[in-house]
Amino acid sequence: MGPKTNDSSTRRTAALVLLTVALVITGLAALTAPVMAEAPAPNPGTANFETKFMTDMIDHHAMAVHMAEMCVEKAIHEELRTTCEAIIATQSQEIELMQSWLSRWYGITYEPQMKPGAMRQMEKMMAMSSEEFEIAFMEEMIRHHEGAIREAEQCLKRAYHEDLIDLCQNIIETQSAEIAEMEAWLCEWYSICK
Repeated sequence: MGPKTNDSSTRRTAALVLLTVALVITGLAALTAPVMAEAPAPNPGTANFETKFMTDMIDHHAMAVHMAEMCVEKAIHEELRTTCEAIIATQSQEIELMQSWLSRWYGITYEPQMKPGAMRQMEKMMAMSSEEFEIAFMEEMIRHHEGAIREAEQCLKRAYHEDLIDLCQNIIETQSAEIAEMEAWLCEWYSICK
């Protein structure tokens, strides 16, 4: 009788030890595992920053895409038209990325919104002659890009998700290059030099 009890006790002890080891390993794995890309930022302040940044930038990009679509239609210079096509492609893709992150990380579905003032400004630009349009478009897009760059610089300091930080770095680099390009064209084509 004694050996059976002993056997049973040993098995129970071994099972408890194995269970404890498994729990410890699982706990350590959870602590050392990389952050799940699907998870929200770990603190509310950062989560609020990320959601506000992405919704604002989606709206900002949507306006740039609308302006660039007008540019493709109205621009005189082929170089400007090509840049506008690049703005449409890049910023449309970035809108989709941010929408997918809002959904995956925060459960938010968001569609771009345009303020009435922005709509009026676009209608006014559409009524301009091609030369007036090119000047107004480049001056406005430079200001627009400068605003996006300022926001993206904040993103580099405050965002949590690596994917979002990479996107913000890309916004800074791409839009800085487009600003330099448009400033050069304003000077070369229209003698509006900084």
